[in-house]
Amino acid sequence: MTSQRVGIRVADAELDGVLHRPDATTIGGVAVLHGFGGDPDQPHIVATCDALANTGVAALRFAYRDHRPPRMTLASGLADAAGAIRVLKAHPEVPERLGVVGFSFGGSVAALAAGRDSRIRAAVLAAAPAQIGPDPKWKPVAELSRTRARVLLVWGSRDNEVPFENAERYAAVLSQARVPNRIVTIEGGDHDFAPAGPRAEMSRTVAEWMREALA
Repeated sequence: MTSQRVGIRVADAELDGVLHRPDATTIGGVAVLHGFGGDPDQPHIVATCDALANTGVAALRFAYRDHRPPRMTLASGLADAAGAIRVLKAHPEVPERLGVVGFSFGGSVAALAAGRDSRIRAAVLAAAPAQIGPDPKWKPVAELSRTRARVLLVWGSRDNEVPFENAERYAAVLSQARVPNRIVTIEGGDHDFAPAGPRAEMSRTVAEWMREALA
């Protein structure tokens, strides 16, 4: 696996990204989205990107605009995610088999992205809130129900920030809409899938599922 710095042009800004590329044949590309108040260098983000690359999937992590201090909105996060997808689509060594992985706030952004972009074949929502803020125009669950992608919902058993009921809500609506979906609980993992054991299990689970979904 190798990593390289890439620029992601969004509106009047350029975001700094890191693309993790497989050493062997690349089967597709995934944008990996961090949570509110987080950053792309957090252990669970890096571990997920490394695991994806080691299974043949290029993974692009980046920091949202206004991520520190965190002032991102779903609108700006969605635009940033779309920019990352554009970079992956344009990369000469990444086939157009695209996915998205989002953690917490990033999972809600991933739900919106997968619901709106028909190029996305697979979406992982990890500890993703079913609703963020009071604005009724943003409906991650309803938007995701329109996706053409397969969906994996991943939660830590010790997540005290986003209750497991959020996963069940996503799954119920997706199943009703006949969107293929699966829930996986990572035993012992907190909201960021710490400590190291659960983090490794989460990243391995996500990578193996994504490789199969994009193949």
